[in-house]
Amino acid sequence: MNEDKEIKNSQTFDSWGKLEKQIKTKESIIVLIIVLLSFVFIPLKILNFGWTPSDDALRHVAFSTIDANWTDIVIIDEKYSADHNAGWHKILKFLYKYCSLKKEQLLLFSVFSLFLLVNICGIICSPSPISWCISLLLLLNIESNDVSLRMLSGRPLLFSSAATIALLRIWCIDFQEKKSNNLFNKNWAIYLISIIILSLSVWIHGGWYLFLLIPLSIFISGRAQKAFKFTLCLFISTLIGALLSGDFYNFLRFHFLVAYTVFNEPTYNWLLATEFATGIQETNWIAFTAIITFFSVYKKHLKLSDLTQDPIFIMVLLCWMGSICVIRFWSDWGLMALLIWLSYRFNEIIKSSDYIKTPRARYCLFLFLTISLVFCFISDTNGKYTKPVLSQPIDFYDNINIERLKGWEPQEDGIVYSTIMSCFYQHFYKYPTAKWKYILGFEPAIMNKEDKILLRNIGFSGLEEDYAPWINKMTEKDRLIIDRKLESFPQLEWIRGNRIWWIGRLKKRRS
Repeated sequence: MNEDKEIKNSQTFDSWGKLEKQIKTKESIIVLIIVLLSFVFIPLKILNFGWTPSDDALRHVAFSTIDANWTDIVIIDEKYSADHNAGWHKILKFLYKYCSLKKEQLLLFSVFSLFLLVNICGIICSPSPISWCISLLLLLNIESNDVSLRMLSGRPLLFSSAATIALLRIWCIDFQEKKSNNLFNKNWAIYLISIIILSLSVWIHGGWYLFLLIPLSIFISGRAQKAFKFTLCLFISTLIGALLSGDFYNFLRFHFLVAYTVFNEPTYNWLLATEFATGIQETNWIAFTAIITFFSVYKKHLKLSDLTQDPIFIMVLLCWMGSICVIRFWSDWGLMALLIWLSYRFNEIIKSSDYIKTPRARYCLFLFLTISLVFCFISDTNGKYTKPVLSQPIDFYDNINIERLKGWEPQEDGIVYSTIMSCFYQHFYKYPTAKWKYILGFEPAIMNKEDKILLRNIGFSGLEEDYAPWINKMTEKDRLIIDRKLESFPQLEWIRGNRIWWIGRLKKRRS
């Protein structure tokens, strides 16, 4: 019996050994191809559910199909009219005009290309595709919605996420300080690459000031000179990105003014847009990070004192601390830093394990990771992909609704009044060439002062009476589109636009 078992085990070992011999020279290429195919499949499968991003990706696509300023679309102060995502809009406009892509295809491109960009950048900048996949799989199970929905958001901020990963690799892992009085001695390529990456990010996404998190982390880690160099690169890149936008002064002013206005507004935290709100993040990642850290210390891959000199780890802590005040510090920047930091820790663990070096363990682990990663991404937990499909804009011209909703659409030069930003996102994407405007667009902070106060009052009280100033301003061209019917205003008549939206308009005067 024992001899038979040994023979069987020997045959099993030989079969895995033979497989290793056959693919050993091409193993890294095969791994890379399978991982890339997995990342190609994930967004395509999710989009096949009928899911699409529900916020900024919609307005970026719609804005890129027309020639207009934001003041032509949303009622805002003139000082906020600059195109603050100029680079991304120019890319989408190019695809729309010269590649004949339709709105739906531009949205697919936005989700697909930016998802791939972040993960390809992660694969390149991490020690190996496997270590990136392990890190991503871990965070998907700890903070599923933050990771998956953020990576699939189709927003230009993902370009900045990819840039952050690349810059952390360049400046915090590969870049070694030279003992020289010349700041740029023999390292011109590092600075040139960094300036190109940062300039593109500023042009495409904006938010240049958020990259200051990187030199701040480098400075705290004890590398003041390196922090100065990065800050100088960022300063040059900000000027280049603003010049590329075609509206140098207003581009820079917009990002500064909006940041100041959002955080200087005297209102309650829970009335702000979710991503600008405060709130202590879940700390599950801390437990897993602590376990991995102490295991690395036990295996002598790492010293606890090294963490105080590790700018990536310091950036993770800074972003988590910042997220207590503004959640975006964690979801947009902290998670990216944590992903790249974990990938290096996991790579050290994999390298130190003799068992994982055996072909059976290595190949089975790889297949387990890639399949699990795909399943975790595409899992429709709590309907996170299928429930949003039920929230659709009003189709005024559908064959079924065209007679029922005739005359209920906002009229030319009319205003759409709403307290819900998704009303703007959905209907602007659906009707980008429409001749009406929106009272609330992509950010409440840039609304006219009196409208913003009214919006906050409605959000705070929830009372129908607080809609009165808007309804008193409405004309027969305007429409109130919200998720309920208001009973307190006899001058309005109502119709249900679809399962989500109600439309209110002034009753027609009898002659």
